[in-house]
Amino acid sequence: MPRSIVVIGGGAAGTASALEARRTDRTAQITLINRENYPEYSRCGLPYVLSGVIARPEAVIIHEESALRQMMRIDLRLGTEATDIDMKSRMVNAESLNSGEKFSFPFDMLVLALGARPGSAPVEALKGKKNVFKLRTMHDVEEIRKHASPGKTAAILGASLIGMELAEALSRLKVKAIVIHRSPETLSTLLDPDMSQLIRVEAEKEGVKFALSTTVQEVGGSDEVEWVKTTSGETFQVDFMAVATGAPPETGLAVRIGAKTGKNDGILVDDHMRIGVEGVYAAGDCVEYPDVMTGEPNLFQLGTVAVRMGRVAGANAAGGDVTLPPLLGTTTSKLFGLEIGTVGLTTRDMNRRGMKPPMYGKTSTSTKPEYYPTGKPITAKLLVNADTQKIMGAQIVGGEDVAQRANIVALAMMQGITVEQLTKLETCYAPPIAPVWDPIILAAESVVRRLKAAR
Repeated sequence: MPRSIVVIGGGAAGTASALEARRTDRTAQITLINRENYPEYSRCGLPYVLSGVIARPEAVIIHEESALRQMMRIDLRLGTEATDIDMKSRMVNAESLNSGEKFSFPFDMLVLALGARPGSAPVEALKGKKNVFKLRTMHDVEEIRKHASPGKTAAILGASLIGMELAEALSRLKVKAIVIHRSPETLSTLLDPDMSQLIRVEAEKEGVKFALSTTVQEVGGSDEVEWVKTTSGETFQVDFMAVATGAPPETGLAVRIGAKTGKNDGILVDDHMRIGVEGVYAAGDCVEYPDVMTGEPNLFQLGTVAVRMGRVAGANAAGGDVTLPPLLGTTTSKLFGLEIGTVGLTTRDMNRRGMKPPMYGKTSTSTKPEYYPTGKPITAKLLVNADTQKIMGAQIVGGEDVAQRANIVALAMMQGITVEQLTKLETCYAPPIAPVWDPIILAAESVVRRLKAAR
């Protein structure tokens, strides 16, 4: 009998799991359950669909229904939600969100790619308001677009990456964005304050207003939010509001069948993506996984990580023997004309873990030789363990060529290269392309000088 594999969750991790399971086992019966009415699409592309940079919403769909169903022979169930898992009978019970019809899917192996849910608003009065939105699905984009008319004002709660991308999208639509954030600076999970302020300054030039070190305390309006008052005493009149306060992992189904969760409430898995329940794997935004820097489980809610986890889970569910190495959380984006590249821990991350404060090196220079006319500003910062000289994190913000520099540091960290060894890296040079001394080398040399001075 062919093995039966059920995957719950049709996003990046779930679809990658189903596809890798098919590549590993050509005869398996594979069912992919997706609560949304679309097959896998790029959530990272949603802010650009909202702003109109991506003109057709359908363009962000990664795998067409026909390809999944016909070419890969996957039983794709769209608009269907898994409601229960019966481990004794090894059956997933589900319901169509469109018709209410109920289904049961038998499985030999199960992959949980449950994803995450948008963070909730901290004020009870915001719940149920008709003009309070989140940005995680195609439906969310449609709802925000109905309200995002030129000249309107929107409050965004949370200066996370998605919150800042939303602010940029709204500014492109000529909507005045007010970003309310509890930390002293924006993008506090990705960047140190001195690096994130580079982005904030550019956002302010585009008309975005920031209320930092505060949060929403009071809300006015009956059916809709008309104004918000912050804990710092400011009051803002708004036409609508968006909540971008993180994405807690969805773990309900997993916990019910015996999965353990970590300090960030994500499902704990081993290097095969097993959850500790026989025949069950997990992948994607719902999972915690060890990082390279500390070896401790952490959340890595990134599309790249979701696909990697999904492939490992899918291959192993189909009889393979594949492992996933510890992760770095390498991230990139572009906001208000500046590219961002980060890898590893921030100073705040290290402080919260009770680690010794890092030694850091920082440089602000140009992406090309100073005399070449088209160079753009770039700032690079490295965080280093002063005892081991191992690189703990890197943050790069600049006008161009940021992502690949972050990738270089990621490789150095994965290989355990010290910061002094990094200074020996031979980089390429040509006036129209790159300077003689690359910004990451200059930042590394800055750290080495400080390390030597501290001895």
